[in-house]
Amino acid sequence: MRKIYIGLFILTSCMFLSMGVLEKKIDYSKARNKNVCKVLKEDVLIYVVFVSNKVNRPFTELDILSTMDSINVAVQWINNRASENKINLKISTAFHIGDNFATVKKELPAGSVLESATQPNLSTGIKNLNEWADYIAKRVGATFLIEETPGIQTPKNPRDKESLIAFLRDKYKVESVALFYVVNNYFVDDLSISMNTMSNSDVEFSLISYKWPSVFAHNFLHLFGAADMHETPFRQDKSNIELAKKLYPDDIMQSPEGENIREMKLGEMTKYLIGWSETADSKFAPLLTDKKER
Repeated sequence: MRKIYIGLFILTSCMFLSMGVLEKKIDYSKARNKNVCKVLKEDVLIYVVFVSNKVNRPFTELDILSTMDSINVAVQWINNRASENKINLKISTAFHIGDNFATVKKELPAGSVLESATQPNLSTGIKNLNEWADYIAKRVGATFLIEETPGIQTPKNPRDKESLIAFLRDKYKVESVALFYVVNNYFVDDLSISMNTMSNSDVEFSLISYKWPSVFAHNFLHLFGAADMHETPFRQDKSNIELAKKLYPDDIMQSPEGENIREMKLGEMTKYLIGWSETADSKFAPLLTDKKER
């Protein structure tokens, strides 16, 4: 239980750290229409980079293919929810995979995702993870063949997350790019995090440890502003936690690990935060704010 609680702490802290000084009260609605992934509509690209290191299991062809299958299940689930709500949404996927299913090799800053986010402290850990993600984006960008056009200045290969996303937006003609880094942590205790979702100071991305479709869908929606509903250091109000359980017991933004995505739902509050509705219903309005742990 303690490991789970710590994981929730880091996941939620990563969302809010880039806000600067953490306020005593959290306003989840500030994530609406923020950063690269603003509103979950129209054409969206999920771009997936598989990252290997010495600590985690090496990716096999089967690992990569099964992860791709899980992402496709998550995409289908989200597309079905969009269709039910008459939302114009088209999600496409692209995977950075080298010859013979080669991955990008890069050690995490401190072994595991959890350790990387917390050592030597949270502030430094998040900074290190952003730099780690920028380095991988540069490695990915270096593999792109950019054709020269006479009379037009040839663009440079992407050198960080921001320029990688800009390149992908142009290449795939989409408005939004959800950047996923996937490490092969399926059989160990670690966590998945979505970073920079409450700020415009650095671009959003998710670092995924597991293969469950529910985890991919959960973190994808985080990038578009969705908020956790379960207890975290930023979701401390017991009455709010109970209200969320009562109103949305099967919502995808409840804890997703190990859950069957086909049994999960998309509640009205999540729809509001991802831009599928414009009005905050009075019944879930209390859940849009909460206090952080003292």
